[in-house]
Amino acid sequence: MNDYNNFSESYSNPRVKKLRSFAQSTYGMEAASYKGIAMKTLYFVAVFAAGMGAYFYIHNFFGGGAQAFSTEYAIFVGAIIATAIAGLVASFAPKTTAVTGSIYSAGMGYALTFMSMIYAMQWKGIIVEAVTLTLLTVAVLAVIYSKGVRVGSRMKTALITCLWVSIIGGLLFMLLAWLAPHSAIYTSIVAINNGPIGILFAVIGVLIAAALLMCDFETIQMTVEQGLPAQYEWYASYGLIVGVIYLYLKILNLLAKIANNRK
Repeated sequence: MNDYNNFSESYSNPRVKKLRSFAQSTYGMEAASYKGIAMKTLYFVAVFAAGMGAYFYIHNFFGGGAQAFSTEYAIFVGAIIATAIAGLVASFAPKTTAVTGSIYSAGMGYALTFMSMIYAMQWKGIIVEAVTLTLLTVAVLAVIYSKGVRVGSRMKTALITCLWVSIIGGLLFMLLAWLAPHSAIYTSIVAINNGPIGILFAVIGVLIAAALLMCDFETIQMTVEQGLPAQYEWYASYGLIVGVIYLYLKILNLLAKIANNRK
């Protein structure tokens, strides 16, 4: 079996590096496999689908209207908070991913459906387009990865930096929208975001999401080829689910901006 001490030193993937100490402490356990990762990915997809089903059940139960939207929005906020906490715990404690990944998948199943319906109300057919483009992009990236294309270590560092800048920037923008929705700064940012520059940033966002998904493919490969314990199949499959969801959100955002500029 490969030497675990050389495992993360041979690869610069941040996700893989996090597993080094855990791999050392569980030496000799059953090794991860592609089949195991595939089965756990299907499990997360099923939990995600259950979250989607929960949204439609609640939506139909209340029968639409302002009261229904208020209830759906309250649950949406709760789902976002739950997924954020679950994602944070999973990042620092990979052994918990079976549980935290389930919470994340269920919460995002509901939250993503809620957001998608909001988009669908404004732009007809956008959800079908976003789902189709996401699946096609994932397939193309998988083929590219199978041909030996990899994301370099410097690029990975840049991707992580861009991701954090995007997250922090989004949080600051939400705070500004809450505190000063009528300020000149907020209206200027909205105007820029809805114009050609906004489309450019949206395209960059899709490219970043695609590159991060390539890193998730690498995490899966390294988890199996370096003989990590089978329990880390959960972490690898969870990373893939997160990557695909993030890609979908970026593609949906891009399509919305393009459609908005056509008006």
